Amino acid sequence: MASNYAGPPRILVGYDGSDDAYAALDYGVNEALSTNAEIALIYAVDDTVLNSVWGVVFDPEEIKQDASDMIAEAVGEIEERGIPAERVRTEIVLGNPASALVKYSEFASRVILGRCSLSKGESQFVGSTAVGVAGAAHCPVIVVSASNPPPEQAFERMGVGVNIEAKGRRGLPWAMDEARRLGTHLQVISVVKSAARSRWRSAPELTQEQQDEAVDVTRIRVESIMRSMNEKYPGVDSSMDICYGNPVDTLVRRSQELDLLVLEVQSSFPNNSVGGVARGLMAHGHCPIALVRSKDSAARG
Repeated sequence: MASNYAGPPRILVGYDGSDDAYAALDYGVNEALSTNAEIALIYAVDDTVLNSVWGVVFDPEEIKQDASDMIAEAVGEIEERGIPAERVRTEIVLGNPASALVKYSEFASRVILGRCSLSKGESQFVGSTAVGVAGAAHCPVIVVSASNPPPEQAFERMGVGVNIEAKGRRGLPWAMDEARRLGTHLQVISVVKSAARSRWRSAPELTQEQQDEAVDVTRIRVESIMRSMNEKYPGVDSSMDICYGNPVDTLVRRSQELDLLVLEVQSSFPNNSVGGVARGLMAHGHCPIALVRSKDSAARG
């Protein structure tokens, strides 16, 4: 179900005190300052760990108190950054973190959360919470990592991955709107997927002539899409980058030069799992990754 929230802009931040969560908090504060939005901190105490398989029983009240102290410290930092107390909301919930964030996302304009890799300094895996929220949230989700240093100055360059086969095309309009709001350049990236190879089989690689032809066809289709977008979002400075290759590898490389990379995701029913390109970018991207669910996915959410 798509969000019907019509209140003041609200930025939802998943916070648990980790390095990635602190990076998400910093990003969320900057967003709230630039949009005059409310900021809501959600700390979800995962009830699956309260009674461990090793027989260790945790005290929920003690855990909630620790979470409350952590949230209070974060709120103090938010207020020091210039956001008044009346624009800050907090919530400590008992339950699955992804489910809690998805529930509260119905009342938010965007969710910001940490990547939560397997361990500090690693980006081989992305946390299950980030994957779960990206596949089911009622609003766009921005995934950040402490391993990616924040930009030293204001946004200068955004990117958006465009799949010409996508039915919903919600990611591109959202990116155009953000670029217009921020006054930044938008790089429209479309990757013609190279031949698939696996351990068991491999598709024949296209010749260079065939690759060039596929890129030209894609460029024509993207140009057609952009003509429509430019009419709806006049004044957005944009460029096109059409290439042939592996979508994950290509977009990860491009992310080194961007302040934000937007990707439309098509989550699968019934478990709302996102595809390999989204997971790859969340795990390996060099900048924050904004994930916008396609129209069809949102309708099933």
